[in-house]
Amino acid sequence: MNNRSFSSRLSWKIIGIVSVIFFASFIIIGILSKIAVDRDAASIQLALISNLVLVGLVGIAVSFFLCRRVIRRMTRPVTELSVSAQNMAKGNFKALLPEINSEDEMLRLKESFVYLQNSISDYIGQLKTTKNDNERMESELNVARTIQMGMLNTDFPPQLHAFLKPAKEVGGDLYDFILKGDVLHIAIGDVSGKGVPASLVMSITRAMLHFVATLDLPLDESVSRINNSVADSNSNDMFVTLFVARINLKTMRMEFCNAGHNPPVVIPPDGKPCFLPVKSNIAAGFFENFPYEDEHVDLVPGTRIVAYTDGVTEAENDRLELYGEDRLMESVSRLESGMDEEAVVEHIYKSVRAFTAGHPQSDDITIMSFKV
Repeated sequence: MNNRSFSSRLSWKIIGIVSVIFFASFIIIGILSKIAVDRDAASIQLALISNLVLVGLVGIAVSFFLCRRVIRRMTRPVTELSVSAQNMAKGNFKALLPEINSEDEMLRLKESFVYLQNSISDYIGQLKTTKNDNERMESELNVARTIQMGMLNTDFPPQLHAFLKPAKEVGGDLYDFILKGDVLHIAIGDVSGKGVPASLVMSITRAMLHFVATLDLPLDESVSRINNSVADSNSNDMFVTLFVARINLKTMRMEFCNAGHNPPVVIPPDGKPCFLPVKSNIAAGFFENFPYEDEHVDLVPGTRIVAYTDGVTEAENDRLELYGEDRLMESVSRLESGMDEEAVVEHIYKSVRAFTAGHPQSDDITIMSFKV
C-alpha cells in the first residue's frame, strides 16, 4: 500500500509522464536526424525544425490527454465524496461513501465523512429521545396545570372575583376565599420561585389555609400555624408571602394579618385610593414559631379592596421597566364605581398587559377584588 500523500503521488505521476515523452522525443529526433544525414545542410535544418515542432505538438497532446486521464482517475474519490456530501446536505445521512484504497489524504477525508455520519446519526437519535422526553414532560405539566387550576375556587360570590395567570405551566401564586354566613375569609399568596417546586408549596399552603379557616382562630395564630407547616416541610428554603383577612359583612370589621405580602389597595366609596397600612411580619416558611401580629380596620360600606401579587407591580416591558405601584394606583383610580368585581380585575390585568406590550411574562400574576 502506497504511504505517500495524494498530492505527492499525483505530482510524481505527472513528472513521470512528461519525462517519458521528453526522452521519447529525443529518441525520435535522433532517428529522424540519422535518416536525414545524407541530405544537404539546409534540408537537414528544415527537417529538424519541422520534426521538432511535430514531436513537440504530439508530445503536448499526449501529455495533456495522459495527465487529464491520470488526474480524473486520482480525483474520482473527491467527486464521489462531493456527491455524498450533497446527499447528506439533503438529509440522507447514510449516503454511501466511495471505496478508498490508498492511505493518504483521501482516506483521511473519507474517515472524516464516516465520523460525521456517525456523529449526526447519534445526535439525531439523542434529539428524538429528548423530544419524546420533552413531550412526555409537557404532557405531565399540562395535566398538573389542569389539576392546579382546578383546585382554585371559582364559585365567586357577587362581591368578589379573582384571576390567576401562571408564568409557566404551573405556578406558585394562590388565592382562596370561604364565605361562612356573614363572614368572608380571603387569602392571597405568592410562593418564592416558579414552576413545579413552587406549585407543590402552594398546594400545601392552600390546604393549610382551608384547614385553619374552619377553626375560627385569631388570624395571627392561623398564619403562625401555616408558617410552621411550610417551614417544617421546606427543604429548599422556599417561603410564601401571604395576606389573610376575615371580614364580618354585618359589622364591616376586617381583621387581617400580612406575612411579607404586598399591601392591598383600599378604595373608599368617596375617597382617594391608598395602600392599606400593614405590619412588617416576615413571609411564612423562613423559620418556625415567628410571633405574627394581626390587625383590624373598620370599613365603610361600598369600600373596595384590591389584593395582588408582585407579578403585577414587577411586570416588565421591553425596556425592562417595572409596572410599579404608581401605575397600579393610577389604574385603580380610573375604576368606575358601578363596575362589578370581575370587570375590576379585568381592567387591572389589561392595564398590566398593555404596559408589557407582549413582553414575556416573568412571574405569576394574581389579582383579587372584593367589595363590602
